[in-house]
Amino acid sequence: MSEEKQKTPKTISRREFLKDAGIVVGGTAVGSAFFLSACGKEVEVTKTVTTTAPGATSTITKTAPGTTSTVTTTAGGSTQTITKYTCPVCSQEFDSLSALKAHFDTTHDGGEGEPSGSISMTVNGEEYKLIVNPTDTLRDVLRNQLGIMSPKDMCNGYGACGSCSVIVDGRPVLSCMMFAIECDGAVIETAEGIADSKHPLLEAYILNYTAQCGYCIPGLFVTAKALLDHNSSPADDEIRVALSGNICRCGTYPAHVRAIKEAIAKL
Repeated sequence: MSEEKQKTPKTISRREFLKDAGIVVGGTAVGSAFFLSACGKEVEVTKTVTTTAPGATSTITKTAPGTTSTVTTTAGGSTQTITKYTCPVCSQEFDSLSALKAHFDTTHDGGEGEPSGSISMTVNGEEYKLIVNPTDTLRDVLRNQLGIMSPKDMCNGYGACGSCSVIVDGRPVLSCMMFAIECDGAVIETAEGIADSKHPLLEAYILNYTAQCGYCIPGLFVTAKALLDHNSSPADDEIRVALSGNICRCGTYPAHVRAIKEAIAKL
């Protein structure tokens, strides 16, 4: 076994399972075995291609990272193929796919911890455990995995409008500019959670007609809540500065100042 394989073991979680595939076309046999992850990504553990011509045998062996294929050939048109299956976690070799599977189930089932991309977060008081890709934004995970639809996307993910604002560990952030994988262990509040808590801002925003089209309202609502969490009695100028990162195409900015001041009186 090469040193390169030992230095670059693959991480396979307990949520991943084995898939075996093989086809024969003409005189060429193609065999392959894969670890198929829960998110659909396959990790090849072995692949051997053997072509037999009349009176002779030629063998092509392909080796991928973390795999081993050994082929022994004899003259006269007969071929003996010996394939080794390599565990992508510990690089141990096995003579059959079933032996590799048995080893994986007994040795690595739960022994490798959570799979890559596993995070936990508390959103609006509920704890969630999720599997995310490194490039998934917090906004997309909230909407697509948890069904929390208040974080909007007015600026196509450029962080320019504030409509995707949520509160992460007590501070307002643009969820389209934050990777979900950074939020492991985070406590997150969205407009839904603030409304469910019957925060005084909810009634104040309704009574002061802060919404016209309403698209920007969740971001402004969340930003206002974050402001009051840190400053229970902000001046008008402080309110305007706090909300300055949120764009409202309908121009309802004065109504937000009035609504926040009304909520302050009820806190």
